[in-house]
Amino acid sequence: MEPEQMNEQYREKRFPQGSVLIRSNEKTRKSSKVLLVLVALLELLLAAGEVYFLSLIRYHKEAGHAEQVTIGWVFFGVLALFFLLLLWAMTKLVKNAKAGPEATIAACAKHNGLSEEEVREFDRQALRSDSYILKCAGAVSVAMANQTDGLLTRDYLWLGDAANSILKRSELAGACLYQWTYYAGRKRLHATSLAVVDRRGRMISAEADTQRGKALLAFLAGQCPGLRVEERLLREGKEFDQWKKDLTADPA
Repeated sequence: MEPEQMNEQYREKRFPQGSVLIRSNEKTRKSSKVLLVLVALLELLLAAGEVYFLSLIRYHKEAGHAEQVTIGWVFFGVLALFFLLLLWAMTKLVKNAKAGPEATIAACAKHNGLSEEEVREFDRQALRSDSYILKCAGAVSVAMANQTDGLLTRDYLWLGDAANSILKRSELAGACLYQWTYYAGRKRLHATSLAVVDRRGRMISAEADTQRGKALLAFLAGQCPGLRVEERLLREGKEFDQWKKDLTADPA
């Protein structure tokens, strides 16, 4: 079954801001604010711990317990180090919480090796009626990586990852399904993902069960002439790495 094309109902539900990147920016700012509160609470606990150890050091110093004083300074130093690391993290979170859409565009351009104008062009194309909605987010990726539906626009492909990894359709080289392993507690589980690689060796991927993944592969092959589709289900590790290497190798 061919993926659904962009429509007003989907656009209003998923992107009421009228932009993929503005929505991404708002999600980043919101999550940064939540993390900022949590880090601030940890900083307070660390500060309280440092005060406690300073008082303990003073007590043992007055009592002449040299060994306890040394141990106290070690613990104080460890807490101080964590305090400074979290303080550095807070500055990053404050910056992210204040950053506007332009910062998201700049970060996206740098991440993808594209110009900012190319990123803006992707954003303009994303919600047009000729774009396709790629339902490729599985339960694992939604929970672990904040994955959402992908989009195939006139000139770009995005598989819905939180980092906004975008490939140009004109540069696509190959696509496949591969199986990878993750752990839930001590239980070893498997998941399947769709992977697309461009001629520069850059890869984007999204979790997709085998049936849905095969349908997406067939769709992409029809939409992107020249895309080399691997029919086998690859395994992560040597098999998958060799496929990528062969795909992007220069012809002899």
